Amino acid sequence: MSNPRDSVRRGPVQRLAIGAAGILALVVAAYWPALRGGFVWDDRLLVDKNPLVTGKLNLVTLWFQTDFPLTLTAFWLQWLVWGKSAVGYHLVNVLLHALGAVLAWRVLLRLKVPGAWLGAALFAVHPLCAASAGWISEQKNTLSLVFYLLSVLFYLGSESKVDGESKVSSLKSKVGDAEAPPLPPTASESATLDFRLEILDYRYWCSLGLFLLALLSKTSTVMLPVTLLLCAWWLRGRITRRDLLRAAPFFALAIGFGVLTIWFQKHQAMAGVAVQTEGFAGRLAGAGWAVWFYLGKAVFPQSLNMIYPRWTINPAGMAAWLPLLLLVVAFGVSWAFRGRWGQPVLFALGFFVINLFPVMGFFDMYYLALSRVSDHLVYLSLLGITACVGAMASVAGESISRITHHASRSTLTGTALIGAIIILLLSFLTFQRAHILADDERLWRDTLAKNPAAWTAHNNLGCLLAERQKLSEAGKEFETSLAVNPRNAQAHANLARVLALQGKMADAEAHLRKALEIKPNDADINAAIGSMLAGQGKLAEALPHLREAVQLEPTLDTRVQFAGLLMQTGNEREALAQYRQVLALDPNHLEALNNLAWVLATSPDASLRNGQEAARAAERACKLTNKQSAVHLGTLAAAYAEAGRYPEAVRAAEMSIQIANVQGQRQIVAMNQQFLQFYRAGKPWHQAPPGNPQPPKDRR
Repeated sequence: MSNPRDSVRRGPVQRLAIGAAGILALVVAAYWPALRGGFVWDDRLLVDKNPLVTGKLNLVTLWFQTDFPLTLTAFWLQWLVWGKSAVGYHLVNVLLHALGAVLAWRVLLRLKVPGAWLGAALFAVHPLCAASAGWISEQKNTLSLVFYLLSVLFYLGSESKVDGESKVSSLKSKVGDAEAPPLPPTASESATLDFRLEILDYRYWCSLGLFLLALLSKTSTVMLPVTLLLCAWWLRGRITRRDLLRAAPFFALAIGFGVLTIWFQKHQAMAGVAVQTEGFAGRLAGAGWAVWFYLGKAVFPQSLNMIYPRWTINPAGMAAWLPLLLLVVAFGVSWAFRGRWGQPVLFALGFFVINLFPVMGFFDMYYLALSRVSDHLVYLSLLGITACVGAMASVAGESISRITHHASRSTLTGTALIGAIIILLLSFLTFQRAHILADDERLWRDTLAKNPAAWTAHNNLGCLLAERQKLSEAGKEFETSLAVNPRNAQAHANLARVLALQGKMADAEAHLRKALEIKPNDADINAAIGSMLAGQGKLAEALPHLREAVQLEPTLDTRVQFAGLLMQTGNEREALAQYRQVLALDPNHLEALNNLAWVLATSPDASLRNGQEAARAAERACKLTNKQSAVHLGTLAAAYAEAGRYPEAVRAAEMSIQIANVQGQRQIVAMNQQFLQFYRAGKPWHQAPPGNPQPPKDRR
């Protein structure tokens, strides 16, 4: 027979399990379309172009050169598991969102907020969260929220449960005169000694460590110290010196990360790009607009969009200041009635505005070039509003019970009925929004239906259409994007690619040069114009652009392209260096292996030739192709000949000729028949000094 005490102990655990399972079920149901979705917008940049994936940065340097290193590390770890499958990333993101909602419930319980579970559940299924939970790129939101709320939980758990005076007396009895009665401490002494004792609690240091992890995930969590003080005010009705002492290390971390992030955004992420033209007055007025915009979307989540129209704010006009003035009045009235209904309103609205502060527009961030507001920017702050609504629903349930004169069970029923209606409505809207966010084309068509002036959406939709070979439609989207924003360098470059595919080379080159004029330090644009010029035989003009592209962003493909151009222009020494750097990052890169072996085996410069290294590279290439590629077998034959292994060179050349005959590669057959005469005579074949024939390419 079980002990009754065991069932009592299991009660809270069971309630936790049931509550968490309920939130998880709601999240999975609302975000089911996202779990079946693909990559949208710049998701692939965080997967394919993650600096850890591309080898641009190692794990150590990453943590000193990016503003959210923990999130990038998380993406890298997921890439090791999921690769290029979007499903896994979506699953992790949705589960993190569910975990954040469960933690929000526990925090609200700790703060004794009525309707805690309902407030967390409303957050879990609110459509504004879809831009974070349903968009892989914003996993930094869901990840940082988990650490943020865990930090708050541990911090509240480390709150002293012992009266300050009793602790001071206890401490004095250990170190003071045993014969003299302890003097009553001053308020300052009590607060200081309270703090000294409380920092011995491991939960305090866990809270500080979790705050650090939140900042490393996304630095918009920087306002957590202010939130901690707000919680202290909510619990005790005041902020004491002890509260300030406890929060001081958190403020130190916040200030440090805040300064670093501002510097990084200015000098790295935006690299001199002006994203806002408003001065401080315009930004201050715009902050008031942003608060009411987000409040409106929180209460009435209709017509949500990926890119909202960008407001034009004229701080010289009185109308620009009305939202901010109204916000000040709202805080003032709530403060005046803080002894009654004003305290919960102040707490909810204060949390909302405090955590919204980093993204209100006071500080430059790249997204502000598109719009002053975005759904994903309000993710953390939204908790304040959903908690308030949950509390109001709970109070309304109590009112229903009083009106009907029923027992507490009616209170639960009334609250559940109100909550169920709101949850079902929000879940339906979130399901719709997640469905839109699950597909790139659907997302951009929805965005443009609500905001036709979204030039980024026109550009991105054009890219999708171009990938599907709908070149005419794609060209129109790029042209529309440029009509709205003529300084959109990416749209110029994309339109150039479409025009080139349509054979309009002169127009294509003009758009590429315009793109380069707008963004001279863009690696992709330099690579594109370099490739176009090389294709037209303008090798001398193409070389500087590809060199610049490699210096700006040394991707494998750009290095290989640059190395090939170096070979064409006779600079084989530098080409070898580029191929070796490619193989250092990707030892199985076939083109780099083949071309490296070819130069090492056939260069007219004897100081560059190395038969042994050439043979090793060519053998690896042939192994990767199962000795079924005539091109790579021909290069292997040349490498064996340079290494003095003539019988093997003859066999490799004969195999190359045989495979090339079967596949109809007449040029390969002719070249290897010529080279075979040298190998049979016991001589290697070298290129003539004046010209540098390129290694044969597999044209299958």
